[in-house]
Amino acid sequence: MKDRKSYAIHMIGNAHIDPVWLWGWQEGSETIRATFKSVIERLEEYPEFVFTASSAFFYKWLEEVDGELFAKIRQKVKEGRWHLVGGWWVEPDCNIPGGEALVRQGLYGQRYFYEKFGVRAKVGFNPDSFGHNIMLPPILKKMGIDYYVFMRPDPNEKKLSSDIFWWEGPDGSRVLAYRIPFSYAGPTGDLKEHIQKVSEVFKSDELKSLERIMCFYGRGDHGGGPTGENIESIKALSQQSLNDSPRTLFSSPDNYFEEVSSKNLSLPVVKDELQHHASGCYSALSWIKKSNRKLENLLLTAEKFSLMANYLNKNRVYPQVKLTRAWQMLLFTQFHDILGGVSIPEVYDEVRAVHGEVENVSSQVINGAIQSIAGKVNTDGEGL
Repeated sequence: MKDRKSYAIHMIGNAHIDPVWLWGWQEGSETIRATFKSVIERLEEYPEFVFTASSAFFYKWLEEVDGELFAKIRQKVKEGRWHLVGGWWVEPDCNIPGGEALVRQGLYGQRYFYEKFGVRAKVGFNPDSFGHNIMLPPILKKMGIDYYVFMRPDPNEKKLSSDIFWWEGPDGSRVLAYRIPFSYAGPTGDLKEHIQKVSEVFKSDELKSLERIMCFYGRGDHGGGPTGENIESIKALSQQSLNDSPRTLFSSPDNYFEEVSSKNLSLPVVKDELQHHASGCYSALSWIKKSNRKLENLLLTAEKFSLMANYLNKNRVYPQVKLTRAWQMLLFTQFHDILGGVSIPEVYDEVRAVHGEVENVSSQVINGAIQSIAGKVNTDGEGL
């Protein structure tokens, strides 16, 4: 590879996990636990290896069912070997949810990461979402996220002058964005061909200025993560890079973006939405789109009336716990394969039940708040 020995390849170990898709949440939840357990084993076996994962919901669920494994993950985060990215509750669809729902993804995700791990994500992470609306940069920036990783739409669906660029929103907010070449996953064995394929996406002049790219690896969709064979092959390639080939580094998106940012490069600016992949998803199962928007509005209405009720009744307890739980339930169902309408029918049986519970909670909170407000209305007056 001519002119390619001077750059470094940041190897990003990850495991894309769909909590539901071609399987139900019961199988998906076990996939989370099994994958994270496997990753801990690899981290203990290989001191050079580092891992990256998103989705606060995954950790909250794991904390409830396997406290011992959760404690091991907390320790690896503290050591800087397990990197938290995304900062959102799940990896949602990034077109259908309302703006406030996307804000809540970050509110509850970042809050959980900070409360349990003492850190907030700096890298937005939605590699498998089908498109990305133009209002994401300001939303991301306001939740402390400076960088963004995505994969879809691919180059055949959205042409970009570079796969690393400044993504700018309507208000001028910018995040440094990176489109993953080919896949967030990789083969289960030797990674040499996978790395070469990723490297060749970048033009020689790009490599000369960037001097570094990211290559993602690890079994995904149904979890799994990096294998021992993956890690051994990276170690072997690291030895080869002492000669005339690119350097391979066990790394994370945080480390990669910090290095690129420090170079103050003149990168392209994209002032556009990142669309479209699998556009049929936006008309599939229209009922879930309608139900999602109805529940977003119900929850916002419940919060507004509760706020008014508390203003009028100083001793009234604000229904924080109920509303938080209801929001988190709804946010889970905004996962891209759920809201996009591409999961198996059994998943939507569960979603209908979840949406029903969110509607019941919201309606009860609204009714209680209105009753409280009504009790403060002064109806005194002269009789007839």
